[in-house]
Amino acid sequence: MFLILVLFSWVCLYNMKFAKVNDFHRDYISKDSTGAIKGIFVFLVFMSHFVQYYDMTTAFDNPYKMLRKFLGQLVVTMFLFYSGYGIYESFKRKGVDYIKAFPKNRFLKTLLHLDLALIPFIVLRLATGKELTAKKLLLSLIGWDSIGNSNWFMFVILALYILIYLAFILLHKKPILAVLATTALTVVFIIVLKPFKEQYWYSTAICVPLGMIYSYFKEPIEKFVMKNNFCYFAVFAAVAVIFFFTYTKNSNFVFYEVWVVAFTLLTVLVTMKVSFGNKILSWLRNHVFSVYLLQRIPMMIFENIKVISSNRYIYFFVCLAITLIMAELFDLLMKLIDKKLFAPKKLAA
Repeated sequence: MFLILVLFSWVCLYNMKFAKVNDFHRDYISKDSTGAIKGIFVFLVFMSHFVQYYDMTTAFDNPYKMLRKFLGQLVVTMFLFYSGYGIYESFKRKGVDYIKAFPKNRFLKTLLHLDLALIPFIVLRLATGKELTAKKLLLSLIGWDSIGNSNWFMFVILALYILIYLAFILLHKKPILAVLATTALTVVFIIVLKPFKEQYWYSTAICVPLGMIYSYFKEPIEKFVMKNNFCYFAVFAAVAVIFFFTYTKNSNFVFYEVWVVAFTLLTVLVTMKVSFGNKILSWLRNHVFSVYLLQRIPMMIFENIKVISSNRYIYFFVCLAITLIMAELFDLLMKLIDKKLFAPKKLAA
């Protein structure tokens, strides 16, 4: 895995640009910039899932094992943060109409994509003779259970969509209260989920309201942090100290949450000075959701086919290639379906 990690690091570094002294990338949180970051992290998620299907036993695996252990659930923080940020930015532009359309355009669309992505998992499960009860299938359709797919992230994002809708439909006239209510409801969600699921289910959920808070205070934050290099590096150093301090104590859940928040903010700060972006990351940006949903299918298919799985590199790149092809086809299909079901209706002349 070390060689794959080196190769992907080169991909990330290609076309990377640094801001000049006392200058910043003002588009650091634009769709293109955040998409590149999503592309980087979805590949790390792919690697993390892939190693669940073979044993990392060689010395070459150790650097990646250390990185994977260090990052853990941090690989999903930016997806959640950017989701919360994007929701509040859309609310700022569109107001209550955006909230009223939220159940259909956010919740139902995401749920539909999840459920359609389950079809190949259902087929694979039936083809291999594995049991598929009605209860397991129904719970998998909302992400509470799994039939081989990655599910926890989808359940959490769908649940948070509901909480966001409730907070904003009731408090949209006072946006800061809506944001605070979303934060409080997320904390309650974490507490309620804790007895039922492992920590990774809920440990990064706080990043969604964090993204909304960042959007709300974006102007004063940028005004101070981007004033000059001194202000920027002072803030960066402070957040870095918090990150490394809480890392040593993150066995405690409260410290873990602070660690998660610090990592997310550090990543945002890095993007103010460093711009990532090339054709590979751009492609991944446009297919993050489908890559996440579908990546386990080839891993499961080829896990026991020795002619492929006996060589980790062949296994990895075959799985990657098939995932990318499936993602492209899946997204083309979703565009057609979304156009029929979720596109704004044109008024009759």
